[in-house]
Amino acid sequence: MYYKGTEEELRLYDQQVTVGEVYHANDNWANPVEIEGSWYIFKHEKYSSDLELVNELPETNQDIE
Repeated sequence: MYYKGTEEELRLYDQQVTVGEVYHANDNWANPVEIEGSWYIFKHEKYSSDLELVNELPETNQDIE
């Protein structure tokens, strides 16, 4: 499952998980990805958010070709 939101919202979610899970140095939970103008991040099972939850990432034109 993934959260969908703005790049900033998803970076804040990543920061919340990264701090909560005590990642070290340059490690972090996950990086937001942009797909056709929308932003997504992988949902951590222990951290919820009010962001829109989606089951899977959308297919892109590259995936279809």
